[in-house]
Amino acid sequence: MFDQVPLNARERVLSVAEMLFRQRGYNVVTMRDIAEEVGIRQASLYYHFPSKEQLFITVIEQVFERHRNGLHRALNEAGSDLRMQLSAASGWFISQPPIHFLSVMHTDMPVLSEQETQRLSLIAEYSIFEPIRQVFIMAQEQGQIRYVKPNLLAGFFLSIIDGINYASTLPEASPKDVMASEMVSVLLDGLQPQ
Repeated sequence: MFDQVPLNARERVLSVAEMLFRQRGYNVVTMRDIAEEVGIRQASLYYHFPSKEQLFITVIEQVFERHRNGLHRALNEAGSDLRMQLSAASGWFISQPPIHFLSVMHTDMPVLSEQETQRLSLIAEYSIFEPIRQVFIMAQEQGQIRYVKPNLLAGFFLSIIDGINYASTLPEASPKDVMASEMVSVLLDGLQPQ
């Protein structure tokens, strides 16, 4: 029972930090902001995490691990059809709080130490980019689509997901699942009239 208390406090800190980093970005959020939102003294926050960078790294690792596991399950359940796999992947991503991949990779991570930036980039690639890239590689091998560099396709698909998160904030936006379905259709069928 005694061990549960610190674990729960740590989980609460991670949850609040994830929310604040996602909403405001690494540079803007302070340890004081996190402590106030959690309802603890700032000194208590340092008990769990010695620095804001370490807290951010732990949060990002947790986010990427959650996405790796969820994406893996979604893709396995979708079977081998590319349209079903992309629909499952987009369904997974839109069911989660948005990551804002480009912002994290280009704004937040570069302010970390070079070693941590490289490490988190590898984790992101392994957890999010590589599973999507493999979907396109398998589809090409099975003749479902013509050859286009799989890295380009994976980057394009993930950019679409970021775009859906933004587009959903616009007036009169369609629901995210509708936008995701339309974007998968555009990706696979093109924009030309059928």
